[in-house]
Amino acid sequence: AAEGKMAALDARFRDHTIDLFKRHGMTPIAFFHPIVQPGSPADNRLIYLMGYKDRATRDAQWVAFANDPEWKQVYADSQKDGSLTSKIENVFLTAADYSPRLNRNSAINARVFELRTYTANDGKLEDLHSRFRDHTLRIFAKHGMTSVLYWRPTGGQPQLDNKMVYLMAYPSVEARNASWTAFSADPEWKKVAADSQKNGPILISPGGVVSVQMRPTDYSPLK
Repeated sequence: AAEGKMAALDARFRDHTIDLFKRHGMTPIAFFHPIVQPGSPADNRLIYLMGYKDRATRDAQWVAFANDPEWKQVYADSQKDGSLTSKIENVFLTAADYSPRLNRNSAINARVFELRTYTANDGKLEDLHSRFRDHTLRIFAKHGMTSVLYWRPTGGQPQLDNKMVYLMAYPSVEARNASWTAFSADPEWKKVAADSQKNGPILISPGGVVSVQMRPTDYSPLK
């Protein structure tokens, strides 16, 4: 969001955009605001997840959305005092073969989510996926961590080479921190991590893991 425009951007999604997305056959799944850690600068991102049948369908639906007269009016009205956004980024992902089927039911109490992006060393991406498929998801579950979705980037996005992306959910920030502490200390995980890296580290260092903790917006379908 542009400086000072997050509330207006949220209102546009809440009051108009989501319904217009649905009109054009798109599936809004989740909308998040990043959790700003103490001592960190403000984070003006709105991060959201959409679902489509395939890329061609997605592209056609966005063209129809952009040309919708109602959207054009909503957009123009909302921008009268300046643009609501300063930057927009798109990332295209498809579910990994071992990803849980998406459960679109919200929890009774809104959860905390975490978007994690891993960058593997050259030639190690499939080792990373194998470790998650064969071990990591099960160990996460042992420690009360909810795996929501695991993705591979689709083609034509060189900035995402050697990356995997996944989404986790927890009851709270405190529960998230406790679960990760327990997971990291788990003897089984330590052995899995060591065995998987006998021929060299799987992730680049530094910067091999990027984590964004998030809270769902009040209008997010998934909470």
